[in-house]
Amino acid sequence: METMWAPWRSSYVTNIASKEEGKTKRGCVFCSALEAENDLDRFIIHRSENAFVILNLYPYNNGHMLVIPNQHVSTLDELDRSVLHELMDLVVKAQHVLLQTYSPQGINVGLNMGSAAGAGIDQHLHFHVLPRWSADSNFMTTVGKTRVIPESLDESWRKIRENWDKS
Repeated sequence: METMWAPWRSSYVTNIASKEEGKTKRGCVFCSALEAENDLDRFIIHRSENAFVILNLYPYNNGHMLVIPNQHVSTLDELDRSVLHELMDLVVKAQHVLLQTYSPQGINVGLNMGSAAGAGIDQHLHFHVLPRWSADSNFMTTVGKTRVIPESLDESWRKIRENWDKS
């Protein structure tokens, strides 16, 4: 088995764990985004009754979206079944829109519950939905802490929002 070293990851995880951001509803970046009046300012793609879809501010690839319940919870079992169904419907729609917008060769859908599982914001549950290509090298940053994202968040938001509204 080969080993891939990413020594920066340890300090990133330690810093995230020590930040107050995301630890309480009052300081939660997702709750704060949900309260915003202008969707473009917070890169919110879609709002529904119990959830919303937003662009990840630190994307692995263009189009990296987060599907988030409006309710500030950290585990799936804290949500009603109707909210869980709504979240899954939004994940499926996000997948469909990414296929329309970017024509990726694959899609990653992920959920990390708890900081030990890799959640950077562990107190507010969220799903990652992101496009992938066979030759992409951005998924994990291993060289020089550098990731090349060829499209601005504004442009990603515009493209995705246009296709979201069409589908």
